[in-house]
Amino acid sequence: MLNAVDEINVNVMRSKQGVAEYSVEEQLHPHEKAALDRVAAEFLNQPILDLGVGAGRSVRALRRISDNYLGIDYSPEMIAACEARYPTERFAYADARHLTDVAANSIALAVFSCNGIGMVAHDDRLLILREVRRVLRPGGVFVFTTHNRNSPEATAGFRWPEFQASRHPIRLAVRSLRFIRDTVLSLRNRLRYVKYEQHNAHYSIINDRCHNHGIMLYYISLAQQRQQLIDQGFEPNAEAFDGAGNLIRDDTTTNSMALIARKAAV
Repeated sequence: MLNAVDEINVNVMRSKQGVAEYSVEEQLHPHEKAALDRVAAEFLNQPILDLGVGAGRSVRALRRISDNYLGIDYSPEMIAACEARYPTERFAYADARHLTDVAANSIALAVFSCNGIGMVAHDDRLLILREVRRVLRPGGVFVFTTHNRNSPEATAGFRWPEFQASRHPIRLAVRSLRFIRDTVLSLRNRLRYVKYEQHNAHYSIINDRCHNHGIMLYYISLAQQRQQLIDQGFEPNAEAFDGAGNLIRDDTTTNSMALIARKAAV
């Protein structure tokens, strides 16, 4: 049975609008690129597992590292979008919590971009970390992005949709109607989902503004994320990059962070 976080988020990831939104972008975000650039040379032509591939934004970047590539997602609709965009690549419908078709110690580099690891409940997030560690080779690396609990977004609460005025009457009318539609959706979703928020000493699960407040996202601080990785068997002191792609020396307030988690070589 799906938990509340799963049910809410899966509905978005399987919707036509969700697939369309994730089909627009083709470039990595600065912190994703910085983290991958840090390890790319180490894993040239090695097996790569692209978790939560979505509509395929990360495919080209990872294929430049290796031909030995597999992208997976728990949304059949997203996999169909990937197959349409990249018909010669390997994709599979699979859940990062249960990588039953991926052998232990078989992957050199695993990647979970777009804060995808934050779209599940806490226990499921730990399952993903354990599964990734299982399938990684000794010395393998897990590059992923996660929302930052020390960012302003973590405490922003309800956010009104953006509105850009225009002197052109038709353009103004279209934008006004879109704003009204998005406002109604945001208010409805907020009323339905805010009750599922969780806040404790270690993390928060927030009804985030994305998709008109139609989604639940996991937020964690850098210190807590590093400890979480240690607790799940990864090496300590995972390198991290802020949203602009800069190496984090102490801490950051950017909304998203990229981390490089390594499985011990022995």
